[in-house]
Amino acid sequence: MTPFKFAFFTDTHLYPNATQNFAGGLQQQMNSVALYEKMIEQLNAFDPAFVVHGGDIVCGGQSFDMSAEEYVEALNTAQLLGERLNAPCYYIPGNHDLDPETGSKASYLERFGINGRGSASFVKENIRFILIDAQEVPEDLTHGYVSTNQLAWVEREMKKAVDYGEEIFFFSHQLPFPSVEFQGIGSRIANSAEILEIVAPFEKHILGFFCGHQHLNRVFREQGLLCIVTAGVICYPMMWRQVHVYPDRIEVNSVPVDLPEVLAESEAVNPDNNLYLSGRPRDQEFTIQRKNESVVD
Repeated sequence: MTPFKFAFFTDTHLYPNATQNFAGGLQQQMNSVALYEKMIEQLNAFDPAFVVHGGDIVCGGQSFDMSAEEYVEALNTAQLLGERLNAPCYYIPGNHDLDPETGSKASYLERFGINGRGSASFVKENIRFILIDAQEVPEDLTHGYVSTNQLAWVEREMKKAVDYGEEIFFFSHQLPFPSVEFQGIGSRIANSAEILEIVAPFEKHILGFFCGHQHLNRVFREQGLLCIVTAGVICYPMMWRQVHVYPDRIEVNSVPVDLPEVLAESEAVNPDNNLYLSGRPRDQEFTIQRKNESVVD
C-alpha cells in the first residue's frame, strides 16, 4: 500500500457574531471563526488525503440560545470555510447541528449530507471508513441514537470489508459505547449495546472508533475495541488529530490550533480541570498496529 495521512477534528461550535463565550469562557464562541480559519490553514499545511469533521459544527440544539436565523448563518459560514480546505472533508452531525427551534437536521443535510444522508462509507488503501450518523433523534437530546436501518447498513459495510480483506475505522459524534470513565447516557449513543453487538464479530478488522462530544482527549479500549475521543476545537486544549497511515501501523498525533492568546484565555478559566481535558501523553500521541496482514505489502 501507499502510505497516506488524514485529519480528524471535532466540536468547532461555530457561532459567527457571538456576543458571549459559553461555559464561563471555556468555550470561545467569540473567537470561533478565527479558530476555524486558523485550523484550516494548519490542515492545508498538513496536506491530508481527506479530513473528517466529527460533529457539533455549529451551536444549534438547545444549549446556546441560537436563533434559527443565526443557526442558518453559522451553517453557511461553516460551509464557506470548509471550501477553503485543499482536501475533501467528510462531515458527521452532532447534537448541536440540529435546528435550535425545530430539531430538524434538514438544513445540515442540505450543506453537509452525502447523497442526502448523514452517514457515509468510503475506502482508501484497503481501509474502509464508516461515518455513523448518531443524530437519528427528533431534537437535541445530548445522547445520540442510531436507527435499526442504519445499524443494518453498518453491518453490511463491515461484511464488505471482510469480503475485500479491508480494515475498518469508524467515526461517530458521541461515544459508540460507554467506558469505565464515561458511563452516563449523555456521553454515548443511547443504543450503544446494539452497536457493540453488531461490531463484536468484526473486532479483528476494526482499527478504532474516532469520536468527539466530550471536549477532551482520551484513548481507551472496551471489549477489545479502541476508542479515540478527541478534544473540541472550541475550548482548551483546542486540538485536532493528525493520522499517518503506514502498511504496518498508524500513528496519531494531536496538534493545538495555533492561536496562543485564545488558547490562554480558555486555559485560564478553570486551571485545575485542564489536565483532565488535555489527557495523558498517551491520549495525545499513540500508535495503532495494523491487524490485517493481507493489507501489508
